[in-house]
Amino acid sequence: MPLTAQTVIFNNTANDLVTRFNPGTTQVGNEIMLAPGTPRFLTDFSFELWGTNTASPGNESFAGPVTAELRFYVNNGALSSGVPSPGTTPFYDSGPLSLASIGLTPTARRTLVFTAGTDFPSAGLLIPTSDMTWTIQFEGMGSTDSVGVDLYYPATVGQTYGDYWAYNGTSWSLETNSLVPLSSFGASMTATVPEPSTLSLSLLGGIGVLALARRLRRKD
Repeated sequence: MPLTAQTVIFNNTANDLVTRFNPGTTQVGNEIMLAPGTPRFLTDFSFELWGTNTASPGNESFAGPVTAELRFYVNNGALSSGVPSPGTTPFYDSGPLSLASIGLTPTARRTLVFTAGTDFPSAGLLIPTSDMTWTIQFEGMGSTDSVGVDLYYPATVGQTYGDYWAYNGTSWSLETNSLVPLSSFGASMTATVPEPSTLSLSLLGGIGVLALARRLRRKD
């Protein structure tokens, strides 16, 4: 069954700060606020990333088995800097995604896309809150590899903030980037209100094991 019309519910890809952020292996993310009444079944999530390998001038491959892991959290955790941090359990976790497995080599800029039917349930992933944090964690880099995200601000749809969350393995803290005063990562979200029959099938079938199929978009 087809989904109803899709709506962009968050977009932070218009105002490029022309700055790259390298978080190393730290899990980092942006808190976002969705407008009241927006559709809550996520059908498309994308974010921008970059990578280099100084030992491979032709950018043919990373030195190490680089992975990226996407997570979504409700902000209902312990207070940090006076505001609720991401909760203890994500409502979505992609697991470590091998960049080599999807053909992603060192790149000046690419967009990694997660979609309904491959990464999310076919009817879309239910977003249970209007206050959420999305995070990314890169691991497996060799000594000559660097991987990170591009910075944008402000968002044109929805709201984000000029700082970012960082997880040290036990707790979350709000951080800022010394390079620029605004540390929001380039990302966008599209959602829909699914047809009732499609939603019923999705709920009956459960989330299941979704194929780790990804589409990569080039962005100059």
